[in-house]
Amino acid sequence: MTASRVSFSYEFFPPRTPQMEHRLWRASGQLERLQPVFFSMTYGALGSAQQGSIDSALALQRESPVTIAAHLTCADATAAEVLAVARKFRDAGIRRLVALRGDAVSVAGADPVYAFASAVELVSALRELDDFDISVAAYPEVHPQAKSEIADLQHLRRKLDAGAQRAITQYFFDADCYLRFRDRAAAIGIDKPLVPGILPIHNIDRVIAFSQRCGASVPRHYADRFARLGANEAARYQLALELAVALCERLIDEGVDQIHLYTLNQTDLCLDISLALGASINTPRICPAA
Repeated sequence: MTASRVSFSYEFFPPRTPQMEHRLWRASGQLERLQPVFFSMTYGALGSAQQGSIDSALALQRESPVTIAAHLTCADATAAEVLAVARKFRDAGIRRLVALRGDAVSVAGADPVYAFASAVELVSALRELDDFDISVAAYPEVHPQAKSEIADLQHLRRKLDAGAQRAITQYFFDADCYLRFRDRAAAIGIDKPLVPGILPIHNIDRVIAFSQRCGASVPRHYADRFARLGANEAARYQLALELAVALCERLIDEGVDQIHLYTLNQTDLCLDISLALGASINTPRICPAA
């Protein structure tokens, strides 16, 4: 398999401690050698978590040669505040955004606060503000709050019609799940890229617990296969690598040409998956002193 068949992008989250910050810079430094399409930085709710997200995206923009895509949500904020952040990103040279509704912080007795009614309105407002490159979210297994499968697809189409260039999917572990979703999307006229999001399994128990909350399915046999390996970390790593590569290879064989990897700010699995799929490391040439 050659690198020309597929390109990669990688998602990070903002660090909350010096140790986590070190891990982020190690991961981004390793993965930027693969010359990805972009790095994305997730976004927190209003307040300190949000500011950490903004600062991390801006730091990556300053320090990394890779294009940065900053996440932006409309939860727990006003429209003016959201658009002010978008302008800040723009003024710093960040032209890619991942526009999401986000999840507002729950407060007893109060309705959740959103700057815009949905990501559709957020995309429209960003498009009016400037000529951003905008990605939105998609859900092969249907968003947990969607009324139905077709309602979820129609909402995705509205987001794309509002001006988004592509959708990046929630992670999944069954290639057929994505392929059926892609077919259903095409059937209602969606013709923009649907980039599959892939989550390497660093910890199967945490993946299962998180998937139960977000509506993603984990094949039953995954837990059994990891359990049989016990505490053999090398074998568990190899299994995680093999599962992710097999999933991606099936997608590529079905015409997928970009993979978005959720890194969890860890380097090794994402690097090895990418290399197994044909990515190559670009080593900068050091010019000799005159």
